[in-house]
Amino acid sequence: MLFLSAAKKITGVLRFVIVSSLSLERISSLDILRGIAVLGILLINLYSFALPTDARASPLLLDNPSLIDTFCWYFLFIFVDSKCIGLLSVCFGASLEYFARRHDRAGLQERRLWWLGVIGCLHGYLLWSGDILFTYALMGWIAWQWRELPLRQLVIMGALLICSQSILLLLMALLPESVNGEWAVYATPELVSEEIQQYRQSWGSQFSARATEYIGLQTAVIITGWCNLGLMLIGMAMARQGWFSSAINHSINKWLLITLLPGFGLVVVSVYIGWLKNFPAIYTFLTGSALHLLGSMLMAIGYALLGIRCINSNSLASLRFLIAPVGKMAMSLYILQTLVCTFIFYGYGAGLYAHVSLSQLMLFAVVFWLIQIVLAHCWLHYFNQGPLEYLWRWLAYREAQSWRRS
Repeated sequence: MLFLSAAKKITGVLRFVIVSSLSLERISSLDILRGIAVLGILLINLYSFALPTDARASPLLLDNPSLIDTFCWYFLFIFVDSKCIGLLSVCFGASLEYFARRHDRAGLQERRLWWLGVIGCLHGYLLWSGDILFTYALMGWIAWQWRELPLRQLVIMGALLICSQSILLLLMALLPESVNGEWAVYATPELVSEEIQQYRQSWGSQFSARATEYIGLQTAVIITGWCNLGLMLIGMAMARQGWFSSAINHSINKWLLITLLPGFGLVVVSVYIGWLKNFPAIYTFLTGSALHLLGSMLMAIGYALLGIRCINSNSLASLRFLIAPVGKMAMSLYILQTLVCTFIFYGYGAGLYAHVSLSQLMLFAVVFWLIQIVLAHCWLHYFNQGPLEYLWRWLAYREAQSWRRS
């Protein structure tokens, strides 16, 4: 009996060590994927920071585009637009699952999500109305309430939510053109000129318009946030299956084909039909948007699986080493992107809004990527976490956190 008792204790200790080791590796995988997502999001956010709104919807609305500008638009639309924010949603859902395993303190996660929403509101009202943190806080809270659902239900709910917005857009496309034509339109040259003048004003002059736009976006989360919630549930399911561990799971290959290839096909079909029709507004904002959104969500899951596959196979080790610190400081670098870009492009800074081409913005993004990577490595050499990550944990845990590395 004594021997059996000792054996059980040893087995328990070994199991704890193995699980802890796998958890650390999984979090490392999440850091890498989160870092890729945050860097990729910058490419799309630059539309909002530096160009009139409708430039993202159609390459025909770019101002005197060169061949390189047009190529950049198609590349971003097919491979980046909505995919990186979707990848970040998958990572956020996976982190919720791992948090539920590690912590049993009542109310801790709710406080984390509450303060994430507060930080998002400050970001949206004070700096930039395109904030995503509030959406993550709200949808993350719903996902957290569903964390104990069985795996099968998580996947089914996630899939239904991912499809919900695309189905809604397709149903709206069936309405008479006279109905959709009242809102599914591109901005007139006069409205574009007003938008440009607005972003070239001072911070105080922009505040009213920014606050109004952000309130509208927060309200729209009721409709637009379900895709993010669906991807969070899929991320939770992937984490529960152990797909972020170091062991190569061959079932990932099957799901990679099921998600990435059909998603890519839907996105290509959406842009091809738009090209044939010269990107009419009603098609772009309804049927085209539905196809592109659903395809992008599938590609986001595929990107996550592809990233996991590469990480687990120990390929691209140098790239993983470079990107992991970016993922550890994802929130700080996300806000830093806003601070730098609004200062460069808005009127209270250099005022370059609508003065640069899309290809120039992509060159700027690459340079800014390198700066963020170097900054993340240097910061984490001296500190345990990013400044906003520290603030977030301090507010949520209600106690001082470890700050500097010993």
